[in-house]
Amino acid sequence: MFTYIPAKYITVDRQRRMSFDGQDYPSVSKILAATKPEQDRLALHKWRKRVGVKKAQQISTQACRRGTSVHTAINYYLNSQALPDDIEENLYWHSIKPVLESVSEVHLLESAVYHAEQEYAGRFDCLGEWSGNLCVFDWKTAAKPKKIEWVTDYCLQVTAYTAAINHLYNVQIDQAIIAIALENQSAQLFQLNSKDLSDYWQQFLVRLRLWEQQQHKNI
Repeated sequence: MFTYIPAKYITVDRQRRMSFDGQDYPSVSKILAATKPEQDRLALHKWRKRVGVKKAQQISTQACRRGTSVHTAINYYLNSQALPDDIEENLYWHSIKPVLESVSEVHLLESAVYHAEQEYAGRFDCLGEWSGNLCVFDWKTAAKPKKIEWVTDYCLQVTAYTAAINHLYNVQIDQAIIAIALENQSAQLFQLNSKDLSDYWQQFLVRLRLWEQQQHKNI
């Protein structure tokens, strides 16, 4: 029913886009980054100024490496492959492993998806089953627990992927989970139900329209 789609990237007018059967689309991550609310941009600027540019870059690089390591281990685990030798020393892995044990079936991992009607694309982490129902999973790592209002873009991201999967495969997925691995405690779960997904979908469409307006201004 579900088919793995490799992500293919091309450059159009100096912009990186995802391509499917000759049609190209902007990615969800690019759309959200370009339309980030001003208060969020200001908060990031203040943080960089407070910790210093060099330290901020170091923290960002460490977070990227941490996330890549955990993502790799998750994919190996869900594919029933041997785990990397050093993963047992990774506290973030031990944080998120119990969540993975509750994923009853895996349909797709790291697959690309696109929404031809709304004209966007992306690559999601996992389409599996949770409590017997289809669920889209997004794996994250963080230095400390998050509040729901801090992860709005995560929610918009996984919602956009869910809507694209529903549209592409003609299914109705009514739940998504953002699992955030933490260093010294159990992973934090944000579970989105059908109402949450509907609400975030409307918010994502606003951001998508804003991105489109930005593109028209740049022509």
